[in-house]
Order: sequence, then structure tokens, then C-alpha cells
Amino acid sequence: MSAGFFSEYNCMVLSMLYCLEHKIQFKLCSGATNFHLEGWNGFFLPFCEQVEDNSKHFKTCNWNYALKLIIRDGRFSNYRSLMPYLLWTKKRLKTQDVFGRSRSSHRAKKNYQIPGLGINGNIQEACSKLIEITWRYNEKTEKSIDELKNSVNISGEYIGFHIRGGDKFIEHKVEPVEAYFDKVSYPNIRTAFVLTDDYSVIDYIHRSYPEWNIKTLCREEERGYFFNDFLSQPEEVRQQQHLRLFASVDILSQSRQFIGTYSSNPGMYLGMRNAKICTGVDYDTWVLR
Repeated sequence: MSAGFFSEYNCMVLSMLYCLEHKIQFKLCSGATNFHLEGWNGFFLPFCEQVEDNSKHFKTCNWNYALKLIIRDGRFSNYRSLMPYLLWTKKRLKTQDVFGRSRSSHRAKKNYQIPGLGINGNIQEACSKLIEITWRYNEKTEKSIDELKNSVNISGEYIGFHIRGGDKFIEHKVEPVEAYFDKVSYPNIRTAFVLTDDYSVIDYIHRSYPEWNIKTLCREEERGYFFNDFLSQPEEVRQQQHLRLFASVDILSQSRQFIGTYSSNPGMYLGMRNAKICTGVDYDTWVLR
């Protein structure tokens, strides 16, 4: 696994949907990843048959989406990445054989019906069901997540923000903080939970929006997420960062309104997990990419 967690997870969910639709058996390769030496089972409960495989499987580039970024922002994003997932049929398919198909733009316009799983809706609704099936913490993780969420001490209605800094500029221009607050639809709510990788964002919000009560799990020493730097961290540090990330997205999913960027993988994920609360800053609608 050589990409961020939600990049990999989102692709897994989309690939699962493709496999279900085409009656392809889905298996999970449970080898060590950059988020946990025990792979998927290090944080989550197993949900399907797991196998071991040392072959390299590549996520194909979504060229239609890349072209949109080039035209819009003059930027290019390299989406190639190793994935710890295997997809099989009578004729074995490699991960890259399915990834490109599962992320084809026409799939965002389809209705999906898989009665056995209670799926009957658009792609976001279908993926929401798959997230319910897969996003289940193991006992150790659930205890840690509960402790983190309790430490935030947030209750009642609140707005959720995901304001990404760090290497986000590689995929999309960094939106100003004001663009997020301009999207708030509930003027009577002045409590917010902010998922960010850069505590200077929190400092800026405190100065610019003093009437807001801001909650976050971002630490004061954090100054932006850069993937290569993350990989150089010790295993325990990487695990703790993921636990805080998971707790944060759980909190965001329960917000009255989530405001973020659909071009970021946490934003794409939340657009599948709980579409009805989501507002995009970069795009008006959720983007399949």
C-alpha cells in the first residue's frame, strides 16, 4: 500500500461494487500495509475471505479526471499506487484490471440494485451500504476510537470541516479557509469540528472566527501532511495518526453539515458514507475519480 488510507479504501469500495454488479468474487489481500503491519485486521474486522499474495497490483490512472485537473488548475496528479487487494473471476483479474472500470465516469450516473445487500440507489447510496459492511473496528481499535471521540467533548449540532493542507496542492488548488465558512448553511450553529493536518489552520480560524467554538484532534505541532514524510515515521506513530483520522471522520459523519473538498479522499469518502450532509468547496457535486 503506497498511497494514503482513504485513497486505497475508496478504491476498494468502488471495486467491491463493480465486483458485485458483475458477479465477480472479491477477496482481500491481508498483507502488511503502511497503516498497520497486520494489514486490514490491524484496525478492522474481517468482512470477506482473505488471501496472501506478493504480486504487485497497480491502481490505473483515471485520465478523464486528470484531464479535468489539468484544464482547471494546470496541475497533474499521478494516481498510480500499489493496492493490497485481489479480485478474481474464472479468469483471474489483477487489481488494475478492475480499478479503471470501477472508476469510469459513466458509473456515477447509474442506479445499482443488489437486493441481497439492500442496495437500490445511485453510486453514493450503494457505496454507503458497502461502507456499513466494511467500516467495523476490531475491539482494540474501537476502544481507542471511543477514547479519542470522548476527548473531543462535542455534543449537540455542529458543523464539520475538512480543511486539508500539506501535499494537497498536488491534486487540487488549496482552497482558502473563508471558502469553507462561506458554505455554512446553518447560521445558528457556531460549534465546529475541524479535521486538518495543519494546526495553523486552527490558529487562523480562532483569529478570524472568534465566535466559533472549534474542536479538533489535530495537534499543535502538526504543520501539514506530506505522504513521504508520513512513511518515514515509526509504525506506532503511523498507527496513532490513523486512529485520530478514523475518529475524526466518524465525528464528521455525524455533523449537521459537512463541508470539505470532494477532490480529497476523505471528502470523497464522506460523500459516500453520508451524502445528504455533504457540501463541496471545490465541486458542487460529489466526484467519482
